[in-house]
Amino acid sequence: MTDPKHPNRSDYSRREALRLLGTAAGAGLAAAAGGVPARAQQTFSSVAPPDFPEGAIIRTLQGDMAPEDLADGATLFHEHVGRGDVELAVEELRACAFDGLGCIVDAATGRRTPEQVDHLNAIADQSEVRIVMAGGYFEDIGFAVYPVRVAEMSEDELVEELVADAAAQRWGAFGEIASSLEMRPDERKVHRAVARAHLRTGIPIFTHTPHESCPSCAMEQMDVIEGAGVDLSRVVIGHMATIRPEHDPLATHREVARRGAFIGLDTLGHEMSRSDIPAADKVRMVQDLLEAGLIDHVLLSSDQGNVRQFKRYYGHGWSSVLMQFVPKLRYAGVPEEAIHQMLVDNPRRFLSFVPVGEG
Repeated sequence: MTDPKHPNRSDYSRREALRLLGTAAGAGLAAAAGGVPARAQQTFSSVAPPDFPEGAIIRTLQGDMAPEDLADGATLFHEHVGRGDVELAVEELRACAFDGLGCIVDAATGRRTPEQVDHLNAIADQSEVRIVMAGGYFEDIGFAVYPVRVAEMSEDELVEELVADAAAQRWGAFGEIASSLEMRPDERKVHRAVARAHLRTGIPIFTHTPHESCPSCAMEQMDVIEGAGVDLSRVVIGHMATIRPEHDPLATHREVARRGAFIGLDTLGHEMSRSDIPAADKVRMVQDLLEAGLIDHVLLSSDQGNVRQFKRYYGHGWSSVLMQFVPKLRYAGVPEEAIHQMLVDNPRRFLSFVPVGEG
């Protein structure tokens, strides 16, 4: 394993403490003469340590780490961290660490510019929260479309570019890989290219299905990715919390799990303009999954990247799952062990991989 770029910090200066107090009022940080220790107000830790393959790693921007070492702190598998305002992102992550966050995956919706890569690395350099960089291409018609160059590239060219970018930028996942309500030919090409890039590298994949409730989209994505030879246990099918009650979410979730993939409940804890499903219904989804014996397949995240919902503006930002949704699960009687498994053990099972073609 490579060493992190910096040691964990346990103390903050008075200036930093005041900033944190301003963004997370009442967070419980107590000033002291020599600095302010930041002790998390809640903690998440392993309850069912998985068995990891020999040589498996989790690739973060602070260094490759053994999956066994990510046993403390919640991991959110699909968020949007990268931004030009590095100081704001660092400030938010420090406050989120106080809420129990330990690792976060930065999803891409297109090929990053060198400047964007630099910004994300600068955020990681200053953060105790581990950051996993994900990459890929995104198309969901009516929301975003591929650049013309992606439509013009061959599948083989896309595979080579994805593999090269993953190595150069130290990706720890492919994602978010999106499709439209009706999968288009170019989207099939990109899904196949990502699947082939996974086979070349070992890097896991997480997807985006349309927020408008699309059970068939999940099936199509799995068909294409599995058809390219991918073991679906290395895949998260995303936005499975956006399936409306009348579309029988549990039926779709059962099928995703039956085929071996993870069920990504990654629109939790904040409002989504394209998906108006009450939080109570999403809590019920989790309860149904636990009752169906599918807890090993469940991952939680928020897909959060809206600055106006950051702590600086009285929101919960990247802590929305931990500070908004988890309390609802507790109130509904979901066992603490199950919450910790979904936030600690399941995501590190997904993110761990044995690098292929390196060294």
